[in-house]
Amino acid sequence: MITKRNYFVTVDKGEQEHLVDLVERRNGIFEIDIDGRKYTADFSVAGDAVYSIIVDGRSYAMDIDEKGDNFTILTDEGDTFEVEVLDEMKRLMKMRSTAGLEGRQVIEAQMPGYIWKILVEEGQEVEAGQPLMILVAMKMENEIKAPKAGIVQNLFITLDQTVATGDKLAVVE
Repeated sequence: MITKRNYFVTVDKGEQEHLVDLVERRNGIFEIDIDGRKYTADFSVAGDAVYSIIVDGRSYAMDIDEKGDNFTILTDEGDTFEVEVLDEMKRLMKMRSTAGLEGRQVIEAQMPGYIWKILVEEGQEVEAGQPLMILVAMKMENEIKAPKAGIVQNLFITLDQTVATGDKLAVVE
């Protein structure tokens, strides 16, 4: 089965974001498109956090330390990279939380699913990025976070409610 994923990657907290399209052709063999440049990679686990990667015939050993969406990569040549890898949903949520939003913010469902947990109440003060609720979509839990610091003015959802893309979930003001 072919698996395709799109990621947005930033290296060493740089300002340039790279679009990475990753297609797994078969177990451990990937086609990678980074900003339009194409590579073939053979990826295998060589130890606890050590990986062997062959990219276009060149071999690399890497020690990769994962912390959520952030990875510290130490190459066999002694180079270290800090890499942030976000899928489209996490990128959108990050952009919303760092945009310096002001005023009333209406939070809408970015995908269809159902509300599994509600973590706040109307009138509650929240910080930017604080989880408000958990939306389950395609068997995955997605934290819906406050786009800014403020007060939860409205909750338009109830526990176990099914929502569609674009449905209003809450207002933070």
